[in-house]
Amino acid sequence: MKILKYLLVLFTCWVGAILIFHAVNKQKIAVVVTDWGQPEGFSDSYYQGIAQRSRIGIQASSANEECTENFVGDYPYRSSMGSYPHVSSFLTEGYEEYYDNFGMYRFDPTQGLYINVLDESVVLSIEEAKQYERIKVTGSGDGYGRRNILTVDPRDGADPLPDYYKIFASNGVQDVREQDVVFYRRINKLLGAEKESTGMHPMTDFMEQYLTDFIQNYFGDQVTIRFGMYEKNSGYSARHDDVAWAMARWGGFRNMLLTRETTDHNFYANHFMTRNKVLYKLCKSGLTDRVDLRQIRQVGRTPEYNLMLIHNMERYLEQYSDNEEISLIYATYGLPWPGRDPQGPLGAPHPWIKEVYHENAFNNYLSFKRYVETHYDVTHGGRWKINFNRSDGFGSNDSRTKSLYGYSRFPSQIFGHPEDELRFQTIRDQLEQAIKIERKKNIIIVPSHWYYNGQDTSLKIRELNNLPLNTIEEMNQGIFDISWCERYQSDGSLEQLLDQGLKCPKGFSRITLMETFDEVREEFNIGYAQRIRGGIEQFGVLPDLDIEILATGPVSYLNGGLIEVKNGELKGAKLFVRSDAHPSKPESYSYQRSYRHQNSKDPNTEKTAIRPFNEFATYDNHLISAWFDFNAMIGKQKKSNPYTEMPKLVNAVSDSVYFGPYRTLFNAPATITIPFDKTKVSDTSKIRAYIFNDLSQTFDPVFSVPGGAAISVDLNQDTASFDTQVLGVFVLGIN
Repeated sequence: MKILKYLLVLFTCWVGAILIFHAVNKQKIAVVVTDWGQPEGFSDSYYQGIAQRSRIGIQASSANEECTENFVGDYPYRSSMGSYPHVSSFLTEGYEEYYDNFGMYRFDPTQGLYINVLDESVVLSIEEAKQYERIKVTGSGDGYGRRNILTVDPRDGADPLPDYYKIFASNGVQDVREQDVVFYRRINKLLGAEKESTGMHPMTDFMEQYLTDFIQNYFGDQVTIRFGMYEKNSGYSARHDDVAWAMARWGGFRNMLLTRETTDHNFYANHFMTRNKVLYKLCKSGLTDRVDLRQIRQVGRTPEYNLMLIHNMERYLEQYSDNEEISLIYATYGLPWPGRDPQGPLGAPHPWIKEVYHENAFNNYLSFKRYVETHYDVTHGGRWKINFNRSDGFGSNDSRTKSLYGYSRFPSQIFGHPEDELRFQTIRDQLEQAIKIERKKNIIIVPSHWYYNGQDTSLKIRELNNLPLNTIEEMNQGIFDISWCERYQSDGSLEQLLDQGLKCPKGFSRITLMETFDEVREEFNIGYAQRIRGGIEQFGVLPDLDIEILATGPVSYLNGGLIEVKNGELKGAKLFVRSDAHPSKPESYSYQRSYRHQNSKDPNTEKTAIRPFNEFATYDNHLISAWFDFNAMIGKQKKSNPYTEMPKLVNAVSDSVYFGPYRTLFNAPATITIPFDKTKVSDTSKIRAYIFNDLSQTFDPVFSVPGGAAISVDLNQDTASFDTQVLGVFVLGIN
């Protein structure tokens, strides 16, 4: 009886604690920071889990199964990811051979057994294995899928998995999962990351500490921040959907911000991996309607991000003499266009054709380009002749087909037919054009999608684009940049010379692949923190920066909006967000309606076929204006951080004006109007707009934006209007 009373007291206390948590946290903001969560070292369970969650996902069990509204494909071929053909992802009657047709094994000579890489209870004796066709996993030159390579070490030809075999006999184990195990084991061998995981990547650890401190300093106890990854690294991290669920279920949080550090917003990462997994978990627990879920979906295109990239480039540019021409190849991830046929059991229904990635990533590139021109190009007072362009293509120098802008994480054919003039180019495509056709001598590849030197930039993009690898010794020392010499010979073959640095023989081009952001980690996180700040402001919670709001109003994804200060010293300050010029695009896009070159296996050359963009010459060239519905704000921000007053712009002719939520992004440019003091202006043609940069703690010029107009002055209202793709603190000054 005493035990029952004791248990009852404990239960009552537990329920009371939960109710208190719910009452306290109901109005607070929960921030869940997520990421791929790559371990430091090797974790078989992590890589098996991330492969399952990122490519295969969950199969719908019925046509109208609850909580599957974000799944893709038509039932019975419906699932949460749809990246692989359905019959490869899920055992399907009549298509069993697509699910299990072979096995991947490690040969153990001490036991004389071939042991399955995924299920060690599945074994073959030497005699049993002899009955079937058998090849080495590596050394054959074979790969699998469209971008996962299973070959020898390109540095020395050594086999990283000498005891691994592919045996062509079904074994009851799913083929694609076996392949993923071998794929990741090979990667970690080549990167020298064979030891068991000892934690998270150092950049992830740094980010967690920096963002935790930032939230505390800027928001105090109004916000609680937690971290969860796309897959758990046992003992070191949890899944992000589990973290979000716990904060909603046990913590009682009703307002939740999901945030990713990716440079380029894409639906694959931010919807399928981040949001949809959280929504599914909440839905299964009946919590969907309880939580107001919002997102921060990229860090690129802000003043802080661009300046961080500028600083990261500097040490590479310094290796060249003044006035030398240097061609920059901007390298980003790249996603398939137009994807695969989604229909039927052999279809892969992931909707790549609907991706916003392509438009977002190119806008980010053009934003970065303006900063490089201003800081480093001789035409703007810099030291070098910076080249961004290729001589073929069409449109202006800001068009995609004339830009040295390269995708990296899929083979070239995944981005369009080779004869299609609007196909997306890879890094290797751009190198071939720059070296073989245009004879460029100095080339720097600028990676701008990944925040640390992980598997993608250290190995995967290099193998796919025929770029040399660092040695394991260099990687262990934290060296991930590399320079080499390269030329195309008369027969079209490629010749590369390593260990030359930038001292290349005559006839060779000098190439450098930069590191990502490990060396500027604090700068990266300063920019990321400001994006998260803006996400919190979406809930109406402002940081401790002495912000006074003078006007608010709704902005919608479809219809845009206009917010204006009607009275007081900032009378006339406005934010105009354009309506969506293409309200059904890319949402209505389908693979069946996509353009496919006449020489492709399933051509579609109809005049109405969907094609990717080339240039953003006008506002309406963008498919998207506002990214989401939000409540816009105009006001004053008196502090640049909780401890420092906002600096003044020298030669300012207006007050500094806050437009928020902070660092909100647009594709079709928004227009900002600010009143100026006409007594300080003798020549209105010299008025320029400036935006505060939290990294430098100074004001940057507001550069021209894709499809936008030049600054204009209204002498009747004493205001100036200019276009922007990012919100913040703006001021007018004399150039």
